[in-house]
Amino acid sequence: MEVQEGGARIIVDEVFYNPRMRFCRDLDMLVFAALDSKEYFDALSASGVRGIRAALEAGKVAVFNDINPKAVKVIEENLRRNGLSGEVINGDAAAVMRQRSFEHVDVDPFGSPAPFMDSACFSARKYLSITATDTAALCGSATNSGLKKYGAFAVKTDVYHEVGLRMLIGFAVREATKYEKALFPLISWAREHYYRVHFKVRRSTSMSASIYGKVGYLAYCSACLRKKVLSFGEGAERCKCGEKFKVLGPIWLGELKDRGFVEKVVEMAEGKLKEFLNKILIESDVPTAYSLPVLAKIHSLTLPPAESVVEELKKLGYEASRTHYCGFCIKTDADRDEVVRLLEKYSSESSRD
Repeated sequence: MEVQEGGARIIVDEVFYNPRMRFCRDLDMLVFAALDSKEYFDALSASGVRGIRAALEAGKVAVFNDINPKAVKVIEENLRRNGLSGEVINGDAAAVMRQRSFEHVDVDPFGSPAPFMDSACFSARKYLSITATDTAALCGSATNSGLKKYGAFAVKTDVYHEVGLRMLIGFAVREATKYEKALFPLISWAREHYYRVHFKVRRSTSMSASIYGKVGYLAYCSACLRKKVLSFGEGAERCKCGEKFKVLGPIWLGELKDRGFVEKVVEMAEGKLKEFLNKILIESDVPTAYSLPVLAKIHSLTLPPAESVVEELKKLGYEASRTHYCGFCIKTDADRDEVVRLLEKYSSESSRD
């Protein structure tokens, strides 16, 4: 069967191809075009669609790899169909990345990137891109799985997308420091069944040490949704409501994007891609987020529009924004009680109308 995707025409016979990830690949092409790199290593190529599109649409010199001999033949045929030439390796991705370094490494597995992360961090010289589709392990629905794969503890919160994305970034950042490398998120997002992160890689002993200033924990109260950011070495006292905090992490507490880079990507985008990227661009990078419907339900309050809450918080001097992954969630550095006070105010005003 032949598929047309972006500028590529490919066959996908007997190899994995997920049409639901086309939106992600469309976004990737804009990201790749904004990167100042030439070489691109597609570690788990399958049909080769992402690498072929990277060559056709972003001008990259793509190197392909897949452990499946059938996939290698399909990739070679797809290269011919698109008038391209390129190196195609039939090997174990982790072993290949141990043997060779690449300017830009992309790890897009079926499931967790964890088994490949050590080798990917070792190999990547300038950029590293990763995808995770094992969202249950990252968002707290499968706590033990998260511990085994990512070395981090999580339970499902009202904003599990935020926790999952930060848990993934935190894991990758920690893996890279073993090789005196610091990873900085250029752009990241949570959508549908997956998380996607593109990193800038810097080799520096001092940077790799200082990166831990942006790694820590999130104290979370499942009773009232209160959240408190904790650095390494800090502890969490009992929540104001009387319940015990659950301490999630370690997670990434820093920025989820480089604003200047995202602005550059937005300029190239159109339609739904531009709309989605603008949501990422305006989103606050604070690690504390809240689901307004869940908060309103806890206190039996009327649910206001999320944008109204954001604007009110900004008027009070807080950082606040909508989120790209949830239309009724907000991110803010305001305390949970401040958000509840605004919900109470809205409910009171609504009852008088």
